[in-house]
Amino acid sequence: MARKALDELLKDRKDVEIEEVEIITNPLRALKDRIKIIPTFTIGDEKLSGILLSRSKIEQFLQRIENS
Repeated sequence: MARKALDELLKDRKDVEIEEVEIITNPLRALKDRIKIIPTFTIGDEKLSGILLSRSKIEQFLQRIENS
């Protein structure tokens, strides 16, 4: 659900690259990046995470990052 919303929000943004990290097979990376909940979106030092992330929460996160 969150990935679909993110893909829709970023479909026209060619300047944004998405990196998907599989934490089951790469747990050290999850620890290093301080990922505690799936999904977690990270842009710089900012994180958005939650069990159920709605499209509106993801959109607000992206707008907040763009405006900072």
